[in-house]
This record gives sequence, C-alpha cells and structure tokens, in this order.
Amino acid sequence: MYLALSSALVLAALGFGGAALITDHLTRPVRSVDESLTPETVGADYHETWLRSADERADLHAWLLGVPGSDVGVVLVHGKDGSKSTTWGDGFVELAAELQAAGFQVLMVDLRGHGASGDGRYAFGFLERFDVIAGVHHLVEELGVRPGHVGVLGVSMGAASAIYAAALDPRVGAVWSDSAYADVYPVIEQEWPAASGLPMAVLPVVRATHRLLHGFDLRDVRPVDQMRFLETRPLMLVHGQSDRLVPVSQARLLAAAAPWAGLWLVEDAGHVAAYTSEPAQYTLRVLEFFDEALRVRLASRPD
Repeated sequence: MYLALSSALVLAALGFGGAALITDHLTRPVRSVDESLTPETVGADYHETWLRSADERADLHAWLLGVPGSDVGVVLVHGKDGSKSTTWGDGFVELAAELQAAGFQVLMVDLRGHGASGDGRYAFGFLERFDVIAGVHHLVEELGVRPGHVGVLGVSMGAASAIYAAALDPRVGAVWSDSAYADVYPVIEQEWPAASGLPMAVLPVVRATHRLLHGFDLRDVRPVDQMRFLETRPLMLVHGQSDRLVPVSQARLLAAAAPWAGLWLVEDAGHVAAYTSEPAQYTLRVLEFFDEALRVRLASRPD
C-alpha cells in the first residue's frame, strides 16, 4: 500500500512538464568520440564527409573509405551512445579497412546526436533509419554503387536502424544485424529502474509524453514487424548467448520472422561482444556474407 501511495504521489507531482524533462534527459545520447582514431590509424585511405538525413532532421558526419570504380558498398552503423570511432575499441575501423581492402566502398556514419554528427535524440532505430538511408543514398547517387548492391552492418540500435532502413529502401541488398532487439519496449521496461531511478508506475506517463513530443509510440518500435518487407534479401542475425541487455530470445524472435536468415549465436558473448570475442572469425564471416550477397548472388541480376 505504501508503494502504491508513493507511486501515486510521484505521478501527481510529475505532470506533463516533469515527464517532458525526463523524456528529454533519457533520450539524449551520450557523446562518445575517440579523436585519436581514424581509418588512417589502421592504414586505410579515407576522407570525411557530411550527409543530410533522409528526413532532413539531422546533419551527419561520416568517413568514406572509397574504392575507385567499385560498384559495391557497405554502410557501418554503430549503436546507442557509440560512434564510428569508439565501437569495439578500434574494431569498427579495423573491420571497415578490411572491407575496403576486399573492394567494398565503406561509409561509416555517426547517427544523429552521436559522435561528430549534429544534435538529435535517439529513437531506437525508428528515426535513425533515415540516417542509414542517407548513407545508402550517398553510396548510390554520389559514388556509383549499384542499387541492390549496398549492404548495411549495424550494431544494437544500429542493427535495428539497419533493419528499418532496409524495409523502407530496396537499394539495400543485404543486412548484417548484430545484437538487434525484436521489440524494444521489453528492453526499456527491463532497464527502466536502473536508467531512470524512478518507479515503474512512472514509465507509462513518460511513454505517453514521449509519444506527444516525438510523434511515435515506443511500443511500436518493433524491428520484428519489418521482416516481411525485406522480401528474403540476405540477412545475418548475430547475437551473444550471454547478452543480458537484449536477451538472445529477441534474436530468435527475429529469426522466426525471417526463416531465410542466417543466425549466429556466439557462446559466452555479451551485448555487442561477438566481434571482440572472435574478431578474426567475425571479420571473415562479414567478408564472406557481403561477398556472397552483393557480388555472387547479384552477379547475373539485371539492374
């Protein structure tokens, strides 16, 4: 009874203004940039560029690891509170360099509000899909990558963003999804007490306020519902079996909705830890996946 009374008092005191402040605080990304690390650090040629998100809401900083004359490309997308320079230590940059060496044009994008990009709130992939699409558009329209010959590799929220982007943009020919959630709201509920310091009774109020302020319901952020729009395009789902943030059961939900997809469950790996657990095998699998999906499989397809 005391807990119920306390929750009621918190809710009464909260009001719309308080809920709006909480929503603002909890959707503000934490900037993470390693200024000492660029693709040049690992011996790769690159240049910096700026993109405009497809919904015209954000300016995005990106690194392009170009390959003159190549008509295949890959967009790399980090996760929440990460960036192109801090994912897996130097692993994201190392993987980009390996893809470039294999002949792929690689675009590493900082999502809105992250890294060196312009301000923005994170939306668990629901809006970040437009950042990914901006990268796809740049590879196709500016660099000559053929539509359907663009792959996207995303990590956690970046993987959800990749799935959303591929569902909307048929120019995406293949998706490598690392540690994606099928349905974000159970993850939010699980993390709410520790992330907010507030009782669970406050979460529905914040959810309703978020919907009013940002125009979408957090319960509707379900990458699993996007699977039918991928239309059997190559999809690899990677997940750590010891992931406590996004349980492996979420990967199985995604796999059940996409029976054609590959599923690689990495033993003893936590959240987004498959690469750091087995970097050589991870890199080899990525190279083989995109080579098969974007070169071999599409070699005879007319564009």
